[in-house]
Amino acid sequence: MISNQLKKFFYKATHYEFWPWYALYVPMIPVYIYGVLSTKRLLYFTASNPGIEMGGFFGEKKDDILSLIDEGYKVKGFRVTQPLTKHQLLANLQQHHIDFPVVAKPNVGERGFAVKIIDTVDSLVHYSQNQTDFIIQEYVDYPLELGVLYFRYPNEEKGQVTSLSSKRFLRVLGDGKRTVRELMEVDPRNRLYVEMVQNQFSDKLDLIPKEDESFVVHKIGNHSKGTQFIDETKYLSKQLSETFDKINNTVSGVFYGRYDLKVPSFDKLIAGEGIKIFELNGVSSEPGHMYDQPNAFKSYRLLAEHWLYIIKISKQNIQNGVATTPLRFFTRKVLGHFVS
Repeated sequence: MISNQLKKFFYKATHYEFWPWYALYVPMIPVYIYGVLSTKRLLYFTASNPGIEMGGFFGEKKDDILSLIDEGYKVKGFRVTQPLTKHQLLANLQQHHIDFPVVAKPNVGERGFAVKIIDTVDSLVHYSQNQTDFIIQEYVDYPLELGVLYFRYPNEEKGQVTSLSSKRFLRVLGDGKRTVRELMEVDPRNRLYVEMVQNQFSDKLDLIPKEDESFVVHKIGNHSKGTQFIDETKYLSKQLSETFDKINNTVSGVFYGRYDLKVPSFDKLIAGEGIKIFELNGVSSEPGHMYDQPNAFKSYRLLAEHWLYIIKISKQNIQNGVATTPLRFFTRKVLGHFVS
Protein backbone atom coordinates (compact mmCIF):
# COMPACT_ATOMS: atom_id res chain seq x y z
CA MET A 1 0.00 0.00 0.00
CA ILE A 2 1.29 3.46 -0.92
CA SER A 3 1.96 5.62 2.15
CA ASN A 4 0.35 9.01 2.65
CA GLN A 5 3.71 10.74 2.31
CA LEU A 6 4.35 9.08 -1.03
CA LYS A 7 0.86 10.00 -2.25
CA LYS A 8 1.53 13.61 -1.30
CA PHE A 9 4.88 13.56 -3.08
CA PHE A 10 3.41 12.24 -6.33
CA TYR A 11 0.52 14.70 -6.19
CA LYS A 12 2.86 17.66 -5.78
CA ALA A 13 5.22 16.37 -8.47
CA THR A 14 2.40 16.08 -11.00
CA HIS A 15 0.71 19.41 -10.22
CA TYR A 16 2.88 22.41 -11.04
CA GLU A 17 1.14 24.72 -8.57
CA PHE A 18 3.11 22.86 -5.89
CA TRP A 19 6.49 22.93 -7.59
CA PRO A 20 9.26 24.81 -5.74
CA TRP A 21 9.75 28.40 -6.87
CA TYR A 22 12.96 27.67 -8.75
CA ALA A 23 11.22 25.11 -10.98
CA LEU A 24 9.10 27.95 -12.37
CA TYR A 25 11.68 30.73 -12.31
CA VAL A 26 14.92 29.12 -13.48
CA PRO A 27 13.46 28.72 -17.00
CA MET A 28 12.83 32.50 -16.94
CA ILE A 29 16.58 33.28 -16.78
CA PRO A 30 16.82 33.92 -20.56
CA VAL A 31 14.00 36.48 -20.24
CA TYR A 32 15.82 38.15 -17.34
CA ILE A 33 19.05 38.28 -19.38
CA TYR A 34 17.14 39.83 -22.27
CA GLY A 35 15.96 42.50 -19.82
CA VAL A 36 19.52 43.20 -18.69
CA LEU A 37 20.70 43.56 -22.29
CA SER A 38 17.70 45.69 -23.25
CA THR A 39 17.95 48.11 -20.30
CA LYS A 40 21.71 47.85 -19.65
CA ARG A 41 20.87 47.50 -15.95
CA LEU A 42 21.43 44.40 -13.82
CA LEU A 43 18.58 45.31 -11.47
CA TYR A 44 16.34 46.91 -14.11
CA PHE A 45 13.16 45.55 -12.50
CA THR A 46 13.67 47.76 -9.42
CA ALA A 47 12.87 50.77 -11.63
CA SER A 48 9.43 49.41 -12.53
CA ASN A 49 7.67 51.05 -9.59
CA PRO A 50 9.56 54.11 -8.33
CA GLY A 51 6.85 54.65 -5.71
CA ILE A 52 7.82 51.39 -3.93
CA GLU A 53 11.22 50.48 -2.50
CA MET A 54 13.06 48.22 -4.99
CA GLY A 55 9.95 48.29 -7.15
CA GLY A 56 8.23 45.95 -4.70
CA PHE A 57 10.57 43.05 -5.39
CA PHE A 58 10.41 42.00 -1.73
CA GLY A 59 10.60 43.38 1.79
CA GLU A 60 8.39 46.41 1.18
CA LYS A 61 6.17 47.69 3.98
CA LYS A 62 2.50 47.05 3.36
CA ASP A 63 1.33 50.21 5.09
CA ASP A 64 3.58 52.39 2.91
CA ILE A 65 2.02 50.93 -0.24
CA LEU A 66 -1.52 51.06 1.12
CA SER A 67 -1.04 54.74 1.94
CA LEU A 68 -0.75 55.39 -1.80
CA ILE A 69 -4.25 54.06 -2.52
CA ASP A 70 -7.35 56.23 -2.48
CA GLU A 71 -9.32 55.77 0.77
CA GLY A 72 -12.48 55.04 -1.20
CA TYR A 73 -11.05 51.81 -2.58
CA LYS A 74 -9.28 50.18 0.36
CA VAL A 75 -10.20 48.48 3.60
CA LYS A 76 -9.92 50.37 6.87
CA GLY A 77 -6.80 49.59 8.86
CA PHE A 78 -3.86 50.83 10.91
CA ARG A 79 -0.30 49.89 11.81
CA VAL A 80 0.90 48.66 15.21
CA THR A 81 4.60 48.88 16.06
CA GLN A 82 4.66 47.72 19.69
CA PRO A 83 2.74 45.40 22.02
CA LEU A 84 -0.53 47.02 23.07
CA THR A 85 -2.84 46.46 26.00
CA LYS A 86 -6.46 45.45 25.61
CA HIS A 87 -7.55 49.03 26.31
CA GLN A 88 -5.16 50.47 23.74
CA LEU A 89 -6.24 48.04 21.05
CA LEU A 90 -9.92 48.68 21.68
CA ALA A 91 -9.30 52.43 21.54
CA ASN A 92 -7.48 52.08 18.20
CA LEU A 93 -10.24 49.91 16.76
CA GLN A 94 -12.86 52.42 17.84
CA GLN A 95 -10.85 55.33 16.42
CA HIS A 96 -10.69 53.61 13.02
CA HIS A 97 -14.31 52.36 13.17
CA ILE A 98 -13.30 48.69 12.95
CA ASP A 99 -15.25 45.85 14.59
CA PHE A 100 -14.37 42.20 15.13
CA PRO A 101 -13.46 40.01 13.38
CA VAL A 102 -10.28 41.68 12.11
CA VAL A 103 -7.38 40.59 9.93
CA ALA A 104 -3.89 40.88 11.42
CA LYS A 105 -0.78 40.53 9.29
CA PRO A 106 2.94 41.40 9.50
CA ASN A 107 3.77 44.74 7.90
CA VAL A 108 6.57 42.99 6.03
CA GLY A 109 5.65 39.47 5.04
CA GLU A 110 5.06 37.10 2.17
CA ARG A 111 2.94 34.09 1.23
CA GLY A 112 0.45 34.48 4.05
CA PHE A 113 2.98 34.15 6.88
CA ALA A 114 1.34 34.97 10.25
CA VAL A 115 -1.84 36.30 8.60
CA LYS A 116 -4.78 35.60 10.89
CA ILE A 117 -8.47 36.34 11.20
CA ILE A 118 -9.00 37.29 14.83
CA ASP A 119 -12.36 37.29 16.60
CA THR A 120 -11.62 38.59 20.10
CA VAL A 121 -9.60 41.34 21.74
CA ASP A 122 -7.78 38.81 23.94
CA SER A 123 -6.56 36.96 20.85
CA LEU A 124 -5.51 40.27 19.35
CA VAL A 125 -3.53 41.13 22.48
CA HIS A 126 -1.75 37.78 22.20
CA TYR A 127 -0.97 38.44 18.52
CA SER A 128 0.34 41.89 19.45
CA GLN A 129 2.75 40.37 21.94
CA ASN A 130 4.27 38.14 19.25
CA GLN A 131 4.60 40.66 16.42
CA THR A 132 6.75 43.79 16.49
CA ASP A 133 5.32 45.49 13.39
CA PHE A 134 1.94 44.52 12.00
CA ILE A 135 -1.26 45.79 10.42
CA ILE A 136 -4.83 45.43 11.64
CA GLN A 137 -7.49 45.59 8.92
CA GLU A 138 -11.24 45.27 8.90
CA TYR A 139 -12.52 41.88 7.77
CA VAL A 140 -14.74 42.31 4.73
CA ASP A 141 -17.11 39.38 4.27
CA TYR A 142 -17.70 39.73 0.54
CA PRO A 143 -18.23 36.59 -1.55
CA LEU A 144 -15.38 37.29 -3.98
CA GLU A 145 -11.68 37.61 -3.15
CA LEU A 146 -9.69 38.43 -6.27
CA GLY A 147 -6.20 39.14 -7.53
CA VAL A 148 -6.19 41.79 -10.29
CA LEU A 149 -2.90 42.35 -12.08
CA TYR A 150 -2.67 45.72 -13.82
CA PHE A 151 0.14 47.46 -15.66
CA ARG A 152 0.67 50.72 -17.52
CA TYR A 153 3.62 51.77 -19.63
CA PRO A 154 5.00 55.05 -18.20
CA ASN A 155 4.85 56.78 -21.60
CA GLU A 156 1.18 55.90 -22.10
CA GLU A 157 -1.97 57.20 -20.43
CA LYS A 158 -3.94 53.96 -20.43
CA GLY A 159 -3.04 50.62 -18.90
CA GLN A 160 -4.42 47.11 -18.98
CA VAL A 161 -5.66 44.40 -16.63
CA THR A 162 -3.89 41.25 -17.82
CA SER A 163 -4.73 38.77 -15.07
CA LEU A 164 -7.83 38.14 -13.02
CA SER A 165 -8.03 35.26 -10.57
CA SER A 166 -10.46 34.38 -7.83
CA LYS A 167 -9.46 32.62 -4.64
CA ARG A 168 -11.22 29.42 -3.67
CA PHE A 169 -10.61 28.86 0.03
CA LEU A 170 -9.75 25.45 1.45
CA ARG A 171 -13.05 23.62 1.84
CA VAL A 172 -14.78 20.23 1.90
CA LEU A 173 -18.19 19.07 0.70
CA GLY A 174 -20.11 17.52 3.57
CA ASP A 175 -22.05 14.27 3.44
CA GLY A 176 -23.58 14.44 6.91
CA LYS A 177 -21.53 11.43 8.04
CA ARG A 178 -17.79 12.02 7.81
CA THR A 179 -15.71 14.52 9.78
CA VAL A 180 -13.74 17.34 8.19
CA ARG A 181 -10.56 15.33 8.71
CA GLU A 182 -12.00 12.29 6.95
CA LEU A 183 -13.27 14.40 4.06
CA MET A 184 -9.88 16.08 3.69
CA GLU A 185 -8.02 12.78 3.78
CA VAL A 186 -9.94 11.36 0.78
CA ASP A 187 -9.28 14.43 -1.37
CA PRO A 188 -5.77 14.33 -2.97
CA ARG A 189 -5.29 18.10 -2.75
CA ASN A 190 -6.91 18.71 0.62
CA ARG A 191 -4.85 15.87 2.09
CA LEU A 192 -1.77 18.09 1.74
CA TYR A 193 -3.17 20.57 4.28
CA VAL A 194 -4.38 18.29 7.08
CA GLU A 195 -1.28 18.95 9.17
CA MET A 196 -1.63 22.72 8.72
CA VAL A 197 -5.27 22.59 9.83
CA GLN A 198 -4.31 20.34 12.76
CA ASN A 199 -1.82 22.98 13.92
CA GLN A 200 -4.06 26.01 13.45
CA PHE A 201 -7.69 24.85 13.58
CA SER A 202 -7.66 21.47 15.26
CA ASP A 203 -11.19 22.04 16.58
CA LYS A 204 -12.55 22.00 13.02
CA LEU A 205 -11.24 18.56 12.10
CA ASP A 206 -13.83 16.67 14.17
CA LEU A 207 -16.82 18.64 12.91
CA ILE A 208 -19.31 16.84 10.65
CA PRO A 209 -20.57 19.15 7.87
CA LYS A 210 -24.15 18.69 6.73
CA GLU A 211 -24.92 16.85 3.53
CA ASP A 212 -23.97 18.98 0.50
CA GLU A 213 -22.63 21.73 2.77
CA SER A 214 -19.59 23.52 1.36
CA PHE A 215 -17.64 23.86 4.59
CA VAL A 216 -14.81 26.41 4.46
CA VAL A 217 -11.89 25.20 6.55
CA HIS A 218 -9.65 28.24 6.14
CA LYS A 219 -10.55 31.79 5.04
CA ILE A 220 -7.08 33.19 4.38
CA GLY A 221 -6.64 33.52 0.61
CA ASN A 222 -3.12 32.18 0.30
CA HIS A 223 -1.77 29.09 -1.42
CA SER A 224 0.09 28.01 1.71
CA LYS A 225 -3.29 27.92 3.47
CA GLY A 226 -4.86 25.69 0.83
CA THR A 227 -6.39 28.36 -1.41
CA GLN A 228 -6.77 27.60 -5.12
CA PHE A 229 -6.33 30.36 -7.69
CA ILE A 230 -9.04 30.16 -10.36
CA ASP A 231 -8.65 31.66 -13.84
CA GLU A 232 -11.29 34.37 -14.26
CA THR A 233 -9.82 36.05 -17.35
CA LYS A 234 -13.14 35.57 -19.12
CA TYR A 235 -14.17 38.75 -17.30
CA LEU A 236 -11.33 40.84 -18.73
CA SER A 237 -12.63 43.78 -20.73
CA LYS A 238 -11.86 47.30 -21.81
CA GLN A 239 -14.20 48.59 -19.09
CA LEU A 240 -12.36 46.65 -16.40
CA SER A 241 -9.03 48.10 -17.56
CA GLU A 242 -10.56 51.59 -17.52
CA THR A 243 -11.78 51.01 -13.96
CA PHE A 244 -8.23 50.18 -12.87
CA ASP A 245 -6.84 53.09 -14.86
CA LYS A 246 -8.94 55.24 -12.56
CA ILE A 247 -7.81 53.40 -9.43
CA ASN A 248 -4.14 53.25 -10.37
CA ASN A 249 -4.01 56.90 -11.42
CA THR A 250 -4.32 57.75 -7.72
CA VAL A 251 -1.34 55.52 -6.88
CA SER A 252 1.80 57.53 -7.48
CA GLY A 253 4.83 55.72 -8.90
CA VAL A 254 3.26 52.29 -9.46
CA PHE A 255 3.13 50.93 -13.01
CA TYR A 256 2.95 47.19 -12.41
CA GLY A 257 1.22 45.41 -9.56
CA ARG A 258 -1.43 43.02 -8.37
CA TYR A 259 -4.33 44.38 -6.37
CA ASP A 260 -5.67 41.86 -3.85
CA LEU A 261 -9.23 42.82 -3.04
CA LYS A 262 -12.73 41.80 -2.11
CA VAL A 263 -15.86 42.76 -4.00
CA PRO A 264 -19.55 41.75 -3.95
CA SER A 265 -19.66 40.58 -7.58
CA PHE A 266 -17.86 40.66 -10.93
CA ASP A 267 -20.36 43.23 -12.20
CA LYS A 268 -19.45 45.50 -9.28
CA LEU A 269 -15.75 44.96 -9.96
CA ILE A 270 -16.06 45.94 -13.61
CA ALA A 271 -18.11 49.00 -12.68
CA GLY A 272 -15.58 49.98 -9.98
CA GLU A 273 -18.14 49.73 -7.17
CA GLY A 274 -17.80 48.12 -3.75
CA ILE A 275 -14.09 47.41 -4.23
CA LYS A 276 -12.12 46.86 -1.01
CA ILE A 277 -8.37 46.59 -1.62
CA PHE A 278 -6.41 45.04 1.23
CA GLU A 279 -3.02 44.67 -0.45
CA LEU A 280 -1.03 45.88 -3.46
CA ASN A 281 2.02 43.88 -4.53
CA GLY A 282 4.71 45.29 -6.82
CA VAL A 283 7.09 43.93 -9.42
CA SER A 284 7.24 40.43 -7.90
CA SER A 285 3.50 39.99 -8.52
CA GLU A 286 2.56 36.90 -10.46
CA PRO A 287 -0.46 36.67 -12.77
CA GLY A 288 -2.59 34.58 -10.42
CA HIS A 289 -4.39 32.73 -13.20
CA MET A 290 -1.09 31.11 -14.20
CA TYR A 291 -1.80 28.53 -11.48
CA ASP A 292 -5.02 27.40 -13.18
CA GLN A 293 -3.72 26.37 -16.60
CA PRO A 294 -3.93 22.96 -18.33
CA ASN A 295 -0.17 22.49 -18.07
CA ALA A 296 3.03 24.10 -16.83
CA PHE A 297 4.05 25.28 -20.30
CA LYS A 298 1.09 27.66 -20.48
CA SER A 299 2.05 28.91 -17.03
CA TYR A 300 5.65 29.52 -18.19
CA ARG A 301 4.33 31.46 -21.18
CA LEU A 302 2.13 33.69 -19.02
CA LEU A 303 5.00 34.38 -16.66
CA ALA A 304 7.34 35.23 -19.55
CA GLU A 305 4.76 37.58 -21.09
CA HIS A 306 4.49 39.50 -17.83
CA TRP A 307 8.25 39.70 -17.43
CA LEU A 308 8.34 41.31 -20.89
CA TYR A 309 5.84 43.91 -19.67
CA ILE A 310 8.14 44.60 -16.71
CA ILE A 311 11.16 44.97 -18.98
CA LYS A 312 9.42 47.55 -21.17
CA ILE A 313 8.06 49.45 -18.14
CA SER A 314 11.49 49.49 -16.49
CA LYS A 315 13.23 50.58 -19.69
CA GLN A 316 10.89 53.54 -20.14
CA ASN A 317 11.26 54.56 -16.50
CA ILE A 318 15.07 54.35 -16.75
CA GLN A 319 15.00 56.47 -19.91
CA ASN A 320 12.81 58.94 -17.99
CA GLY A 321 15.43 59.24 -15.25
CA VAL A 322 14.33 56.64 -12.70
CA ALA A 323 17.33 55.07 -10.94
CA THR A 324 17.61 51.36 -10.22
CA THR A 325 18.40 50.11 -6.72
CA PRO A 326 22.17 50.13 -6.02
CA LEU A 327 23.57 46.58 -6.09
CA ARG A 328 25.18 46.91 -2.65
CA PHE A 329 21.92 48.00 -1.04
CA PHE A 330 19.98 45.27 -2.87
CA THR A 331 22.46 42.60 -1.80
CA ARG A 332 22.32 43.74 1.82
CA LYS A 333 18.53 43.63 1.79
CA VAL A 334 18.49 40.15 0.21
CA LEU A 335 20.97 38.76 2.73
CA GLY A 336 19.11 40.38 5.61
CA HIS A 337 15.81 38.99 4.36
CA PHE A 338 16.81 35.42 3.59
CA VAL A 339 19.83 34.77 5.82
CA SER A 340 19.31 36.61 9.10
